[in-house]
Amino acid sequence: MVAPSIESGYFVFTLMPSLFCHLRCPHCYLSLEERQDRTIMSPDFLEEACRKIDAYWDSRNIRKRTVVCYWYGGEPTSMGIDVFKDMADRINSVFDPAKGYEVKHTVLTSLVSVRDDWFPVFDQYGLGEFQTSYDGDMRGGSYMRKWERRVRAAVDYGLSVSTISVVNRELLEQGPAWTLDYLADLGVKETSWLPFMWNDQNSNGSYDDYAPTMSSWSEFMTGLTERWLERRRSDLATPEIGQMRFILSQAERGGLANIAGQTLFLMPNGDFVLPDYREGWKEFMRPFGNILDQDFADILASPARRKYLRRQALRNGNEDCLSCPHQDKCVMEFWKDNREGDDCFGGRRYIDWLLDKSPDVASVSGSRSSCTLY
Repeated sequence: MVAPSIESGYFVFTLMPSLFCHLRCPHCYLSLEERQDRTIMSPDFLEEACRKIDAYWDSRNIRKRTVVCYWYGGEPTSMGIDVFKDMADRINSVFDPAKGYEVKHTVLTSLVSVRDDWFPVFDQYGLGEFQTSYDGDMRGGSYMRKWERRVRAAVDYGLSVSTISVVNRELLEQGPAWTLDYLADLGVKETSWLPFMWNDQNSNGSYDDYAPTMSSWSEFMTGLTERWLERRRSDLATPEIGQMRFILSQAERGGLANIAGQTLFLMPNGDFVLPDYREGWKEFMRPFGNILDQDFADILASPARRKYLRRQALRNGNEDCLSCPHQDKCVMEFWKDNREGDDCFGGRRYIDWLLDKSPDVASVSGSRSSCTLY
């Protein structure tokens, strides 16, 4: 099976039109200067970028075109409703269904400062869904109480709420069973659980304070999935686990996965970038070109992106990954060195356990197995 790619008409268009965010999260790769910068990409520039993307697909005669607009940042709602709607409307006007486009907008928000007037926006542009970050008590009890109130308000409005979490030591301490029960009680529909990555911003000691090992990540995911099975057997409403669904889906369909061929991040200055790694597994943003100065085809075919994709396809040259039977279904989102003496960044120990439990997952899934945001 051929992996979806931008070249074939499938684009996870990760939008970072503003980097501003008032939070100081230990896992964030943005510098303090970047998070304090209120610069917003011009809607005119964004429309121009979309027209270049559209022209690229026209030149390749791509008929079916899927664009998943993932509004990231920064805090995307900090731009305000009018700016967001202007940008989203311009995207939709260029990516016209009459030309074969299917477009979805998913907003990732901290939610704590989001007012109720955003809910109709999420409903209209996100087709009733949005995503919010959840990291346990890592940001403090006051933050969590505000977040919980906003989640309940969104659910009461009728929205489908999904969470994305960077697994940290606070989550490990509260435990996977309690965590899943808590999110289920809030009415969360879907969850995603990312490893905590090292970067320049958390090299001041925050990484050592908050980041668990990958062995601990796999143990947490195993406990989370065990609790998921218990709740499903008891016919209790339970959030989906994105990583679990991805692994099991890939195990069935096979094919090359996790090469990042379908994804680019658009920065406020027009740069297209992706996470990359130096010093083994230290994260930074790798630029491939600037859409304001170049055609989209030139960015996709740039030496930097070609080299990047080769490294993804060759699993960073990791001998343990190249010989691993799970390299087509692991959670190594962007390829990097593995840490000696630890589980790999693909979470092999969790995958080994999960594949053994796949009949149990299938037996309780029924028709409730959709997973849309992971």
